[in-house]
Amino acid sequence: MDPRNTSRQCSEYRHTHRTNRVTQARFVCRSCGTVLQADHRGSPDIAHRAGAAWQRGAVAPRTA
Repeated sequence: MDPRNTSRQCSEYRHTHRTNRVTQARFVCRSCGTVLQADHRGSPDIAHRAGAAWQRGAVAPRTA
């Protein structure tokens, strides 16, 4: 999955802006005020994007 902007996108309302990532470690959404640790904030978005891609059929299920 493309991780671009995942650490800049709010998990609450999906607002994405370059200034949401205040520092390397801190995320503050300029829209709703959500404050989180930036890298931990990005990982749920990657999972969400992967799930959405799988539902669209863009990602094949893993086989052994």
